[in-house]
Parts: sequence; structure tokens; C-alpha cells
Amino acid sequence: MKIFIRTLVFHFVCIIMFSLLYLNVMIDDDNREIKYIDCLMLSTTIQSGVGLTNISLSNSLGKMILILQQLVLISTHVFTIYIFTI
Repeated sequence: MKIFIRTLVFHFVCIIMFSLLYLNVMIDDDNREIKYIDCLMLSTTIQSGVGLTNISLSNSLGKMILILQQLVLISTHVFTIYIFTI
């Protein structure tokens, strides 16, 4: 049960951390205001594995952060599966 709680907390922390990173690097091409809820939605959809959102990142730094979040997600899943199968 401890592993489940730690993994859940880790995912929530990742969502919050990456949403703040996205908020700092987002450049909007349509001249509309970037809101935190949009960045939170992007981070949540990436962290959940869905990956579909109406926000697209146009700069390289944002894309690198998105790739980093996906790698963190993949490594967490692999590690969790490994722990639960031991």
C-alpha cells in the first residue's frame, strides 16, 4: 500500500511541477492569455498517458519539457511494474 500511495503522490507532484514549467515557457501564437488551468490540463493529459489536448507547444524548450515529462511517466510505469512483479 505504501508503494501505491508514494506513486500516486509522485504523479500529483509531477503534474503540478510540469504545469508550472509549461506556464513559464508557453508562447501563445494567437495572442490570447495563457492560463494556469490550460497548463494543468496539458500536464494532466500527458501524465495520464492520454496525450490529447487543444494546446500545442511551439517552442523547443516547451517540447523538451514535454518529452521529459513523457520519459518520467514511462520510467515510473516501468519501475512500478517491476516492483509489483517481484
